[in-house]
Order: sequence, then C-alpha cells, then structure tokens
Amino acid sequence: MKKLIYFTHGLSANGIETFLVNVLGKINKSKYDITVAIAIDEGVTALHEQAVKDMGVKVVHLGDLDGLKKKIAYIKNVKEILKNGNYDIVHAHMDLLNGIVLMQAKKAGVKKRICHAHNSKSQFNIFGKQPFYLDIAQKIYRIIMKKLMISSSTELLACSELAADYFYGDKPFKVIYNGIYTENFIPDDDFDREAYAEKSGFEPNKKRIVTVGRISGQKNPEFAVETIAELAKLRNDFQYIWIGTGELENEIKQKSNSLGLDSIVKFAGVRTDVPQILGCCDCFFLPSLFEGLGIVIIEAQAAGLDCVVSSEVPELADCGKCRFVSLNNSPSEWAKIISDVLDGKIELKLNSEKLAQFDICHTVAQLEEIYDE
Repeated sequence: MKKLIYFTHGLSANGIETFLVNVLGKINKSKYDITVAIAIDEGVTALHEQAVKDMGVKVVHLGDLDGLKKKIAYIKNVKEILKNGNYDIVHAHMDLLNGIVLMQAKKAGVKKRICHAHNSKSQFNIFGKQPFYLDIAQKIYRIIMKKLMISSSTELLACSELAADYFYGDKPFKVIYNGIYTENFIPDDDFDREAYAEKSGFEPNKKRIVTVGRISGQKNPEFAVETIAELAKLRNDFQYIWIGTGELENEIKQKSNSLGLDSIVKFAGVRTDVPQILGCCDCFFLPSLFEGLGIVIIEAQAAGLDCVVSSEVPELADCGKCRFVSLNNSPSEWAKIISDVLDGKIELKLNSEKLAQFDICHTVAQLEEIYDE
C-alpha cells in the first residue's frame, strides 16, 4: 500500500477543495494509505473534515497562513510531516505555495511529487490597489514559487491549459479535469423545485439566478450586484441567490442594499445542498476575473442550468450551456444577456459526451494511473 498525502488549504465548499473531497470519495483506499494536510489551526474543524475522516482518510492540521509567523510555522510543520511520514506520493493543491511544499517533499526523499495548478492568475493584488514595493515583492514571490514548483516536481498537472500556462509556462504538463459526481446534480424526475425553494427560504414562482463561490475579489461580486441592479430595471420576476461566504461579504451586502436590492438578492451562506439549490434555479451567473477551470460551472450545467459567465473562464468549462461575456461589457449589457437567457432567446444545449469527461470516476482513474506509474 502506497502512502499518499494531499496538501490543501482546507476542506471547505470552494471548488478546489470540493474537487479533492470528490476524489477522496472515489479513490481506491485499498491501494493507498491517505492523509490530507490542511492549512487550518488545530481545533478548527473544516466543513467536510468529518466526512473525509468517515471515508477512512487521516486529516492533519498544520496551522493557518494568517501572518508571517504562522506562515513560517506552517512551513516548519510541512517539513516535519514529510520528514517523518515516509510518503510515497505528495500531491499539492496549495496554489503558488506548492513550491515550498514540493521543495520540502524533494528534500524528504519523496519519489513522486505532484504539482496541481488550479488558477490562471495570482490571488494577490487582483485590483492593483497596493503600494509599489508590495507589488514588486509579490512578483518576486511568484517567480520564485514557480521555479520551485517546476524544479521540485516529478509531475505537473493542471485543471486547464490556461492554469498550466500561468503555473508552468512552456513546461510539459497533463490536464486532469476537476471531476464531479455528475449524477448528484441531475434532478430526479419527481424533484419539486418550488417546494424545495420555499423550504430553503427563496421566493416561490420566480426565475432564480444563482452564483456559487466565495464572495471574494476573484468572483467579481461588486460587478455581479451592479448587473443584478440593471436586470431589475428590465424585469421584476426574478430572485438572485449567492451561495457562499468570503472576505467581501459585508461590503457586498452593503453595496446590494445601497442599490435597493434587499427584496431581490438572497445571501444564503455556505450550504451542503448545492445540487438541490441548483435544481431550483434557472440561470447560473459568474462574472469572474479569472478561473483555472470553474468546477461549479460544470456542476451547474449538469443540473441543467444555462450559464452566463465571463470570457475569463476557460472555454474548456463549456459543456454546451455557457454563454461567455466579456468583462468589457457594461452591467446593463450583461443584464440584457441574462434576461434573454431567462426568456429562452439564447439557445444553449448540453453536450452530454463532454460532460461525461468531467465525471469523478474518469478523473480518479487518471489520477490512479499517475500514482501507480
């Protein structure tokens, strides 16, 4: 049995961590002794942590990354666990911090060291609002981490070519789709969407537009509520639902209130019933500034939703039901497109064969082949 350790920021509801939880649910545990190392303080429980433990997977807390001292402590803990764990495989999902993790894995003598790219741009300085010296420091950090990733890895994986280009440049890589349980997102024939919507606190008999993701700069939430405000000028038969939380939550709630959207926008927080909520909705909306892939877009299409997403989302995510829109378009132009999608004026048809490529069974088979080489 091979000893396999995954490094990830946590086990929450975001796309990368949801993907890892999906993998853990399907991987052959008779072949691998699996540990997940999360960047969370001891005593703080992640959303899916107990579910992962119930799968027979060990979870270890290496401390969070909030501040320089904690980052240094985290690196020390990474070094210790790799030095003492005798792992055969390290699979890192830590964004640019993969460089440090994999460098320590190489020093510890781990034979298979896998870097996984999930984003197409840096999480830092999305809007460019910071002192010049911090911008320079972050550019240097990105250069160093990318060099460490490439020099310390035996395998370079990415969720899309766009993510690979950002992480690896012209180095050889392999695309592994972020798999989902496609069957979980296809509504049952007897699913009563209106009853479930009412039970969930949503308005009945409305067109429902939904965003699933962190309320963070990457997801462009200010632009999202501005678009919804413009849509409200065109029609009054809809509700907008945001599933997720994040560092901009209070700011965006205030923005929504200032635009007079109290009765239209529903901030629903973190939910464990995302497939059912998607089944209650009519349109998925994601004006992201960047995405490595956008696993939630795949989930929305599996649930049958038409998706209006930014052209910064990789085309790879399109299973036939995506309408890509440039971020250069105004909120009013976005609103008109969403309205046309709701009215069926823009026809989008699911490509079932492409969707099947994102099924978790296909993804896990690809990963196990790499682990067993």
